[in-house]
Amino acid sequence: MEKALKYELEQHIPELVGSIYPTNAPETATKPYLVYTRINTDKTKTLEGYTEDGALSYMFSCMAVEYGGMKNLIDKVEAFLVSLPGMDIGKAQDIHVEDIKINNISEVWESELKVNRGIIDFTIYF
Repeated sequence: MEKALKYELEQHIPELVGSIYPTNAPETATKPYLVYTRINTDKTKTLEGYTEDGALSYMFSCMAVEYGGMKNLIDKVEAFLVSLPGMDIGKAQDIHVEDIKINNISEVWESELKVNRGIIDFTIYF
C-alpha cells in the first residue's frame, strides 16, 4: 500500500517527487515534504481465514518552513485522498480503494525542526 500511495502522490502532486519519506525525513530536507507513518492495521477475517480486504490507517505529515507552503501542500494532499474511493492505485493499478475516511486534520509548529506540520490522519479501505 505504501508504494502505491507514494506512486500516486508523486503522480498527482509533482512537488512531492523525491520528497516522500517513511517515518522521518533527513535533516537536510528543505522544500515542502511529506512524512508518512502507518498507525493501524485492520485485516478482515472470515470463517475461512484472513482475506485480502482490510483497512490501514496512516498519518501523513506535510512539512514546510513557511505556513503557506504547508497549508498549500496539506490542501493538495487532502484533495488527493478524497479523490481515491473507487480508484485502482499503484504503478500496476493493482489495489482497489473502496473508501477513505479522514479521521483528523491538525496543524502544529515544530520548534525543534523549525517547520510547520500539517497532519492528516486517515483510514484507507481496500
